[in-house]
Amino acid sequence: MSAGLLVRGLSVEYATDAGRFLAVDDIDIAVPPGQRLGLVGESGCGKSTTALALLRMIRPPGRIVGGAALLDGIDLMGLSTAQMRQTRLSRVSYIPQGAMNSLNPVTPIGTQIADAIADHEKRSPRDALSRRIVAALQAVDLPAGAAHLYPHQLSGGMKQRACIAIATILHPRLIIADEPTSALDVVSQRHVMEMLGRQQSQTGSSLILIGHDMGLMAQFVDHLAVLYAGRVVEAGTVGEIFLRPRHPYTQLLIDSVPTLANRGRLRGLPGVAASLSQVLPGCAFAPRCPRVSPRCAQDRPAPAPLAPDHVAACHHPIEPAHAA
Repeated sequence: MSAGLLVRGLSVEYATDAGRFLAVDDIDIAVPPGQRLGLVGESGCGKSTTALALLRMIRPPGRIVGGAALLDGIDLMGLSTAQMRQTRLSRVSYIPQGAMNSLNPVTPIGTQIADAIADHEKRSPRDALSRRIVAALQAVDLPAGAAHLYPHQLSGGMKQRACIAIATILHPRLIIADEPTSALDVVSQRHVMEMLGRQQSQTGSSLILIGHDMGLMAQFVDHLAVLYAGRVVEAGTVGEIFLRPRHPYTQLLIDSVPTLANRGRLRGLPGVAASLSQVLPGCAFAPRCPRVSPRCAQDRPAPAPLAPDHVAACHHPIEPAHAA
């Protein structure tokens, strides 16, 4: 696949006093143009680290130790620092989890959009720049007057939509959204996701949505990659994974979503997420897995195709007839 995003063998490690630990361990993912990929898993599974690695924003004591990330055939890992700086926002954009922490509190929204444009393009006439800023705001259902407002004058949903306006102003080829609705109420969540989907569809870009809300993933993405302990344990189309989950971890994540049929009963996952300081020789999920066997504690399972466009890394995958 020459167009879109193709990631192979991406690995990120962190150096600590206790040793070096892999936060992202040999990840393979692909996102064709116009498609949406969800990265899902518990906190600490490597989702945000993967996003920062694609943006080349891993800072010490972390470092990228292997892999390639081809965007339209260009390896992001091979670009110089100056080239990557120009690539961010113009070809790869990032929508953060906390809009208030990413917007400059002492600069009007319109000025922040103008700064993003000026950093990557030649200077435009003032009138043309103003029209472009207004169009960007209106595209995310913000009034033209929002250009003169400061972040503290906007609601949480409006701030997140302002971040989407900035992230898409240069029509990037890849949009990475890191839990963009986690701090919003359900009405604002829906509005923000509609805006994000519309902007992505209009530009034909690839999109990676990071989160742990399986319900949101089911409604929004085309493909899903389930991460655990820095590894992809299952990947496939969203329909295939939700109808026929094959990895026990994926099944437990789906079971944890509240449904009308199970009102008043919440199902959580047993145990806690694997610690990077406890490197196990076998499957990292083995201590929490209901299908564990002695082999799981000794041999690390490799991703294996179980159906067209559906892989899982498990010695004892769930049979489709038994999946929820």
